[in-house]
Amino acid sequence: MENSLVISLTVTGIGMLALFLALVLLYGMMYGMTALIRERPKAGNGERGSMVEGEKETAEEDVVMQRRAAAIAVALARAECELCATGLPGAEDSASPRAPSAWWALHHSRQLAPHLPTRRVR
Repeated sequence: MENSLVISLTVTGIGMLALFLALVLLYGMMYGMTALIRERPKAGNGERGSMVEGEKETAEEDVVMQRRAAAIAVALARAECELCATGLPGAEDSASPRAPSAWWALHHSRQLAPHLPTRRVR
């Protein structure tokens, strides 16, 4: 009968080899899938990956329009939020949906001052 240390090291080596081979196989499969599925740029005028000047301009205009639309959406959302917070007559009430609950206020105050003396019940 062989030494148990030699047997355990052999099993560990075989397990590690199998693990690394599985990782290499997984990495190879992912690399192969991305190479096959990846969108390739369209070829124009016989050159691979070149864009026509008109296409570049329209792409830049699209990006500018998307950024403007995003800025307008953010501005409208902020204005709506400010109107909701200040425009309602009962915004200062504790029953309004914007006011924090008593439990949240207690938790938040404990987070802000974590070193307060603890109360002990005797």
